[in-house]
Amino acid sequence: MRRPDSNQSQTPGSGGPTARSRAARAGLAAVWLAGASVAASHAAAADLLAPAPVAVAPTIPDASLLSPAPIATEKLWGLAVFFGSSGGQHDMHQLLIKPWLLHPEDYVWTGAAVNRRIGRFWTDFSVELEGGVGHRFGPRYSGNEAWVATFVRYDGFFWNDRLYTTLAASTGLNYLDSFPREELASRRRSHILHYFAPELTFALPDHKEHEFVFRFHHRSGVFGTFNGVWGGSNVVSVGYRHRF
Repeated sequence: MRRPDSNQSQTPGSGGPTARSRAARAGLAAVWLAGASVAASHAAAADLLAPAPVAVAPTIPDASLLSPAPIATEKLWGLAVFFGSSGGQHDMHQLLIKPWLLHPEDYVWTGAAVNRRIGRFWTDFSVELEGGVGHRFGPRYSGNEAWVATFVRYDGFFWNDRLYTTLAASTGLNYLDSFPREELASRRRSHILHYFAPELTFALPDHKEHEFVFRFHHRSGVFGTFNGVWGGSNVVSVGYRHRF
């Protein structure tokens, strides 16, 4: 009897090697498609859950807090006239506490000054340049003077919406062509001395250009800095300034 040939190929429907390999490839393809579908589902879910990107604008600090206040709208020039009286031989600190300690019998004083505001810093402070001339006259003394000075002014008082108030002080030079009695008492003298002028002004908030001025007109040697002079002289004055 003839034995069947072992190398004879099997029919397609018999479940031979060729059919099994095709089935395996089909199974792998199905697994790959299922995995891709799951991955796509996860990506779509992530897109739905992730917050949309928001454009963040850079934060810019308020320039008014960092920069000097503009002075373009302010009246920069000022013209003032003063009238006052000698403080006698009282020291500056005495007159600051008791400004009525005057000696008009020694001399009275008149003066005029022009100033200009040149800048502002820290919002409530301004810097001004001033030049002025004055005359001291009376039965005991007569003399002419002139000064140049730099003033620093503060105008940030909380009540300024009801009464506009400023406080200022200067540093500068004062020239006097002759010496009053209080300066003659000093061992050394100088025609040119330091000019220090504390000043307080008041104005209506709606009319800041009209200022009432209260000023101490003080010249001294600043503890011997000017030609060894330790003394000086004082005038207590009131005045009016018009800003334009």
